[in-house]
Amino acid sequence: MRRSGQLRLRAVLTFALVLTAAAGFLLWRLADHDLDRRNSERFDFVSAGASVSGTLWLPDETPRAAVVLVHGDGAQDRTSEGGYAPLINAMLDRGIAVASWDKPGVGSSAGNWLQQTMEERADETRIALQLLARRFDGLARGAVGFSQAGWVLPQLSSNDADFVVLVGAAVSWQDQGDYYTRTRLAREGLDPPAVDLAIADQKKEDARIFGPEAASAPAGMSADRWQFIRINRYADARSALARLDLPLLAIWGANDLNVEPERNAAIFRELVSGRNSQSEIIIWPGATHGLLKSSAYNWQLADDWTWFAIMRFVLEGRHAFAPGALDTVTEWILARGKVGASVRQQS
Repeated sequence: MRRSGQLRLRAVLTFALVLTAAAGFLLWRLADHDLDRRNSERFDFVSAGASVSGTLWLPDETPRAAVVLVHGDGAQDRTSEGGYAPLINAMLDRGIAVASWDKPGVGSSAGNWLQQTMEERADETRIALQLLARRFDGLARGAVGFSQAGWVLPQLSSNDADFVVLVGAAVSWQDQGDYYTRTRLAREGLDPPAVDLAIADQKKEDARIFGPEAASAPAGMSADRWQFIRINRYADARSALARLDLPLLAIWGANDLNVEPERNAAIFRELVSGRNSQSEIIIWPGATHGLLKSSAYNWQLADDWTWFAIMRFVLEGRHAFAPGALDTVTEWILARGKVGASVRQQS
């Protein structure tokens, strides 16, 4: 009887220890999604006459570098509805200050992001970088942009920033649209000839819908979205990349379903490599458009994620990214900070 009681007690204690460890692990992972615990400041400025509202998050120690985050497409707030939190926390843990803002017309920002050209988005980013420079005098600062930011950040120069990071950037708006549609149709089961025919038909339809003679948005598309595509659909980063005088890290997931990694990386290498020894062009294995693990998170749209994928992302936090991808980005940024510090010491 005494032995039986001891066994029950041991089982209860073991269960309690396992439960405590599991709870601790869960809280540790959930902390990656918590930005409220971080030191932060308002990051507000005016762009094109409209007030823009954002946040500057600060690492616990003295910052070693500082970045602004530049959104991809869509009505995104400063944290991309929480999706940026693991990335921001990972950067803060490495000593990188991070600023981000609500797109115009989103959250607390005035204006309308659908009325912006890529040039106007670049001007907005310059203003944010100037604010960052005033906040951190002498600290290396740069911009980290995603997807559509590939038509924005190459327009910056060494007068605006010390470096640029691009994740999943496309060179040509037109080519990116073709690849996106081709990939979607292939995943839906269409054979190559049928995909080619659909792409050709789509080109004709786009010319009709968005051409100079089109008077209004087609059914199912808002007038703002229609106008946004019309003013930006010929965006191409080649000329900007050819004159870029900043160190650039351009990185694509090898399994990107939105932007063709090999083709775009080749164009970047042709235009950028050899002009700046600090620049790197990388295709990351096993990664998605946003550098998450493609085995678990590879969809073209966030709206396509399953509930299981969402829960997994919540539990994994920064570990949802492809192994080593975040470390590569943060290490490259920190190396730019060391280079900047060395230059300042010499001068």
